[in-house]
Amino acid sequence: MSHTEYRLPAEWERQSATVLAWPHEETDWANCLDEIRHEYLHLIDAILPRQQVILLTHPGDTSARKVLGRRARLHMVDIPFNDTWCRDYGPITLVGPESRLALDFNFDGWGGKHPAALDNRVNTQLARHHLFSRLDFRQYLFELEGGAIDSDGRGTLLVNWHCMHARHSHLTRGEIEHELHQLLNIDHVIGIDIEPMSGDDTDGHIDTLTRFISPDILVFQLQASEKRNQQLRDQLEGLRSADGQAFELYALPHAEDINADLPASYANFLFVNGACLVPAFGSDHDEVARGILADLLPDFDVRSVPAGIMIRQSGGPHCASMHIPA
Repeated sequence: MSHTEYRLPAEWERQSATVLAWPHEETDWANCLDEIRHEYLHLIDAILPRQQVILLTHPGDTSARKVLGRRARLHMVDIPFNDTWCRDYGPITLVGPESRLALDFNFDGWGGKHPAALDNRVNTQLARHHLFSRLDFRQYLFELEGGAIDSDGRGTLLVNWHCMHARHSHLTRGEIEHELHQLLNIDHVIGIDIEPMSGDDTDGHIDTLTRFISPDILVFQLQASEKRNQQLRDQLEGLRSADGQAFELYALPHAEDINADLPASYANFLFVNGACLVPAFGSDHDEVARGILADLLPDFDVRSVPAGIMIRQSGGPHCASMHIPA
């Protein structure tokens, strides 16, 4: 089947599974393993009633089997990995009329900031596993992380150009856009251009700043300073859909009552079948953020999942997972 017969679905569309990576002693979670595993347990139990979870476990680490035991729709796969943020090295999957195309992009630890040789091999090993036998894997040298893009499911891709240029400083914006069009079969690329939040190693992934929740609506994370808020809002107000329409914009609160050096973002929510899982950082604003998204997503069960430990390493439930479309 031609690449042009595939499309990049929106994350609120039907999914077959969520991929997660279980924290082990050789990850950055070594000094708080029990706490982070407790959060992963909550996240797994929030997903399993709705779809499969494919849990990557580091070879030789039996802790996941001890903690989780046997659960329906939970599949554990022994694969070595450096880090648990599999949104950025897991397969970006396109859907076609009869099949799914899993794209394996180059991953180098967010521009060489962290070791990633094992992470960059994960998709190669998933391609050989029977759980992924119905996906056609294709490998590309282009560097693209799942947290750096968001799709409306209708051919429009949302990015932060600051992040894109950090990964591809040798390319012009037009050249980067051409690659995105060709690789993802995208018709329309729109983007903001803003530096990352404090403590964000990703150079400003879009999933920390603004997200689609429908083809017409963007939610965005309020920032620590009014100057950044105005910059972000002005840029979002200037974006247009493929048919030239402005987007409805809704702000998510800033969790100013937790460590200001951490990039706590309620935009790092996770869609699963019929539900939206919103990070709860232990802030007084957790319920406010959940309530805003619940009002905007009346057809979804919008619930909070604990992320107070995840944010210590600058992430949340979206960063920690990769969805596999149905």
